[in-house]
Amino acid sequence: MKAFWLVLALVVSGMTASAESLPGAFYVNYDAVVPAAPLRLHAVSIVHPDARVDLAAAHAAGNRVLAYLSVGEIAADARYRPQAVERGLPLRGQNQTWGSDLIDLSDARWTDLLVGEVAAAAAAKGFDGYFLDTLDSVAASDRAAAVALVKRLRADNPGAMIVANRGFEMLPELRGVVDGVMAESIWATYDFERRQYREVPAAETAALVARLRDLKAAGWDVFALDYVAPTDEARAREVATRMAEEGWRAFVSTPALRGAALAPWREVPRRVFSFYGNLAIDPADRIVWPADSFTGLRLQAALEWLGYEVDFARVEAGGMLPELGPETAAIVLPRLWEYPLSEEGRVVDWLIAQVAAGKRLLVFGQLPFNDDAQRVRLMKALGLRGSGDLIMPVNDLREVASDEAILAGAEIKGRLLPTEFIDLQAPTGSRVMRAVAGVTPAGREVRVDALFSTSWGGVALDPYVFFQRPDMREFWQFDVFAFLEATLGRVAAPLPDATTRDGRRMFLSHIDGDGFINRSEVSVGQYSAEVVRDRILKRYPVPVTVSVIEAEVRVLVEGTDPALAPQFEAIARDIFALPNVEMASHSHSHPFSWMADDRTASLYEHRNLQLRIAYPHVSMEREVDGSVAYINRELAPPGKQVEVFLWSGNCRPGIAALQRVRALGLVSLNGGDTIISRRVPSLNAVAPRTMPWGDELQVLAPAQNENVYTNNWEGPFFGTFVNVIDTFQRTETPRRLKPVNIYYHFYSGDYFSSVQALETIHDWAIAQPLHAVKASTYARLAMDARHTHMYSKGGDSWALVNAGDLRTYRVPAAWAERIDLRASPRVTGWVVEGEEAYLHTDGSPVVDVVLAPAGRTADRAPRLATSTGEVTALRRTARSLSLTVADLRPVTIETAGWPGSLPVRVVVDGREEMRTTTPDGGLVLQVAPVAQVGIFVD
Repeated sequence: MKAFWLVLALVVSGMTASAESLPGAFYVNYDAVVPAAPLRLHAVSIVHPDARVDLAAAHAAGNRVLAYLSVGEIAADARYRPQAVERGLPLRGQNQTWGSDLIDLSDARWTDLLVGEVAAAAAAKGFDGYFLDTLDSVAASDRAAAVALVKRLRADNPGAMIVANRGFEMLPELRGVVDGVMAESIWATYDFERRQYREVPAAETAALVARLRDLKAAGWDVFALDYVAPTDEARAREVATRMAEEGWRAFVSTPALRGAALAPWREVPRRVFSFYGNLAIDPADRIVWPADSFTGLRLQAALEWLGYEVDFARVEAGGMLPELGPETAAIVLPRLWEYPLSEEGRVVDWLIAQVAAGKRLLVFGQLPFNDDAQRVRLMKALGLRGSGDLIMPVNDLREVASDEAILAGAEIKGRLLPTEFIDLQAPTGSRVMRAVAGVTPAGREVRVDALFSTSWGGVALDPYVFFQRPDMREFWQFDVFAFLEATLGRVAAPLPDATTRDGRRMFLSHIDGDGFINRSEVSVGQYSAEVVRDRILKRYPVPVTVSVIEAEVRVLVEGTDPALAPQFEAIARDIFALPNVEMASHSHSHPFSWMADDRTASLYEHRNLQLRIAYPHVSMEREVDGSVAYINRELAPPGKQVEVFLWSGNCRPGIAALQRVRALGLVSLNGGDTIISRRVPSLNAVAPRTMPWGDELQVLAPAQNENVYTNNWEGPFFGTFVNVIDTFQRTETPRRLKPVNIYYHFYSGDYFSSVQALETIHDWAIAQPLHAVKASTYARLAMDARHTHMYSKGGDSWALVNAGDLRTYRVPAAWAERIDLRASPRVTGWVVEGEEAYLHTDGSPVVDVVLAPAGRTADRAPRLATSTGEVTALRRTARSLSLTVADLRPVTIETAGWPGSLPVRVVVDGREEMRTTTPDGGLVLQVAPVAQVGIFVD
């Protein structure tokens, strides 16, 4: 036993230290929008001063962000160029490679502009210093002026970090003024004339290395930046290793300098790009938003489970096609995608270039090209065989290839159909999963490989993608998870998981405000809001996010009695005062469509509830800001404020409404169509976690409400909504796709049967080992899941970076026993559920996860396995584990990693008892809803 504790002491030593970063790593991104994750990860980052950047995220991690300043040149698109032109600043020529103008630094007005205005504005924003570029562009006659400019910059910013890009001739005069020096293209570079990556000649490398070594020895902080092809991971790591061995800060990227992190931290590619859109004339049929796209409706949920996040764009006539960085793993050409015929040539060129750059390509439905020449050109580039032509008629159909590993999990077995028969065969060496052959009237044998994976991705062709029921519900004719794994694979890292917290499946509940003022049949004289309050909110000790519609509570709706307003406001205050209630708004007038031109707007007779007061146009400010202010001012108890906005009507908020919610510092929820159950047994009835609207992000409800289950509240009210329990079960097995979410309206308090349904559903949930969270907690972690970045450190070692709201990551169960807790100090534990292991962390924005080498088991150490209550302040040593838990119900805590059958001392809120671990080293505790727990080996 003594040997065990000696090993354990080594394992847990330093477990409370911050996540370790590789020595010398820094980051450069000159894009207009800079993600927060790399700023959290890298000690020093260099970005454009006009970029949209979260400096607070970097500062919270103790890191610095430098603003890019061009000393010797002014770019054609520089924000301050008009001022330079207006002041008549003299120029000395042009940089042909970048299209920028060379500045005459002898004119003091340039120093006044760059230092006194541009740099000062960056400092006012909170930048920590400056990166001085284009010093090598300074004419010899201007060097003294350049040195004076930098000295003034230092004088104006005494505490700033200043890094110069080369400028070696000036450095002797800048000692004590400039903190560091950057050099680019030491071992690997990019040839702009030939448009290719290449090695730097050995003589140039040797000279530059010698110079940088001298600078390092003299006390300068050296930054080294090289350029390597994104697909050449081995070369990027080799270059970064050489830099680190010299003691330099290192970054390997692409010449675009848009944040592509190739080494020493290499971002794990987990973005999937999807086109969307069509050319429909009828507004009701137009696909204007990703929420209506094939990928958003049919693929995104499965891609999220595999670790991917989807980005969307439409092809517009004459518009720019996206630039995809190494963070993007694949491209989707969706089913029924349409775009202008004039753009087909550009799209084919772009696709060929993307596949050549290592992006995988997934094609669904059909090859989306009407121009035969363009279709043939792409087919040739992809190695596709056949003509690609539609063949009709085709007789004597027969299946000639069938991959049961992909087809066995189909939701329905489709029939062989002669429609949409394309003469198309997979590239040689592909994995053909389904192929159908037939004969033309002329007797020619034809074949379509309708489902296959290949070196560059995969294809799934109609009519073998879906079967459509008469109610228009679509069912997969193959296992979509198996197909996506075969063509893309899982993301090669621990995957952000928004279903689980501290080892337990999450539970959340929220109420839309509709029906608050309805008379209830359940209790004579009571309103539905009172029934829900008394039968649900006060009875079940779980957090519930409750919203009201301002116009209902204030009795502003046509046909209601304004004299009742004080009574309804009193009921609302009583509900909001309950300790388990989180406050939310469900808008001012309950818009049924949030965008006047939305494709679903025609489904509603009115845009919103009809009010007794003048309200001619739905105003986003009034619906969001106004309703929140009313609730906070008139209904909120002391110490509470609105935390959540719950979308109403079609739950399609659009950009403007989402912006208003974000500006208020709130989160929002609702939307999505997760109703998978025995009535709709298809993964197509599982919504994604989130949905982008422009630069904004909507968090979708994990499950739908009773209105959907009860046929738009036509009934039956019990037998239909209880099917949500089936939804909860189907989103747990065979894969945990969603947390449990009881979502309903106040009008569920109208009838005995609807209240009984609520009670039945809550009784089921209470009996499950779930971890309850507020809706605001879920919304924040769902957004954080999308914004999580994973960086590989080589081998089975990663840095997981986000805001800390998302705290759970999922890995294959086989990895669990390899988790090295000594090297993963922010991992608090894990639990294995079937084929998956759920890792929980302490909420740090940077979490290291390191596995022991394959074939080895990591040394055991005490850890948290599961908790039904929120865990904070977890600490562990070689002989102890302590934590604090908080919930509304008694909490069950499972710990693991102890020696088997070991006597331990358990202290709960100061009370001690002796317990013995199980033979496999586990220990289960039942404690009060709020408790401090310690487990000690004496």
